[in-house]
Amino acid sequence: MERDWAGELEKYLRDKFAELCETIGQPAFSGLRISPPPGTTEAKYFLLGLEAGIFSIDREGCVQSELLPPSAEQEQCQIFWREPLPPRLFREGVCQLSTASSLILQRGWLRSQVMMEPSARANGIDVLVKSATGKILICVAVKRGEAELQKLITDLRACCKRGPHAEDDCGFPQNHPKYEFCASSQPIYFWGVAPDADICLRMKYDDRSIELEQLASLPPRSVIEFN
Repeated sequence: MERDWAGELEKYLRDKFAELCETIGQPAFSGLRISPPPGTTEAKYFLLGLEAGIFSIDREGCVQSELLPPSAEQEQCQIFWREPLPPRLFREGVCQLSTASSLILQRGWLRSQVMMEPSARANGIDVLVKSATGKILICVAVKRGEAELQKLITDLRACCKRGPHAEDDCGFPQNHPKYEFCASSQPIYFWGVAPDADICLRMKYDDRSIELEQLASLPPRSVIEFN
């Protein structure tokens, strides 16, 4: 019988929240709010990544992982926000960890090729996948829910069609930094992910614009790297 992935993840997060509150001496009167609730696939790869040692979460809610850049400051890699109190779940962080794990466990990438970006990075890119030579093949942006994901893709399409322009001259400043990152780094794929929802775009570049081709799903490593 298939495991109750979502139920297991909810219990894990509530236990971690209680552990955090005990560690910092903060009463957990209101409990933990998980909104939106975990998706099945999201929960599955979060828990499998945890079990495979791809990441761990300490008593203070900080993420430890070889996928994080060595220079990442610990406070940027928390699964719970603590300032201002009371503590609360960093919902996108759950999806980010699940997505990074799925790239390794489901799509075949090596751990050395996958890098999680701390949440405070200005470009809004949450996970990168690189080739053996260091070229960025995939950039991943994680959103809290499907509505935010659809807005991200709509904004990105508009920026890519327009071509080079400054953020202060853009009608979509929230997602403009992601366009700037793609224009400068030229990943082959852009993968937008939300709990149990995702949109994959193949990107083709010319001097003035970026052509986007929507795919049914993100191809596995065997297709991207070896073909």
